[in-house]
Amino acid sequence: MTKSNLIILIIASLILLIVLIIILFKNFNEKLSNILNKLNESENEALEKLKNKQDITVKLIKFIETKYKVESKVFEDVKKLKIDSLNSFKSEKILNKCHKEILQIREDNNKTRETKNFKELLKSYDDNELHIIALRTYHNKYTLIYNNLIKKFPYNIVSKIKKYNLKTLIEGKEISNNFNNDLDV
Repeated sequence: MTKSNLIILIIASLILLIVLIIILFKNFNEKLSNILNKLNESENEALEKLKNKQDITVKLIKFIETKYKVESKVFEDVKKLKIDSLNSFKSEKILNKCHKEILQIREDNNKTRETKNFKELLKSYDDNELHIIALRTYHNKYTLIYNNLIKKFPYNIVSKIKKYNLKTLIEGKEISNNFNNDLDV
């Protein structure tokens, strides 16, 4: 084998190696990007549902304040809540506490006739709550997958180059039997 053939073989091998590395990098990056897109979509939808939960709760509060003439500090806290990021899920405890208080007021005043609108709001709240739980579960599943991937070779190299960071889980209450609808879980 001549010196020029050896140089051509080395250059061809290097080119093949570089092309292979680029293909693998794109493949690993695409997988991480797909998971990130799923996470971003679920975050946006979860945030929208959390805002919807607050809106429904405020409507329930207005109904209770006008119909039952009940006021509460928790009601005021809910009205002051600002939901603008996933950190707002920490404020979800206030919404849940308010909902429990609304249900207690409803139970204490069960002799009075409820309006159809009030029942529909409670059903909307429960439906929205189930949707939030499903989104949270979906988001947390893909967050765990993503976080585990970016810690493993070769994804850790791709994540450092693309500056991907670890994601946090969304915490909250999980499905329980205290929903007002007849859903068996």
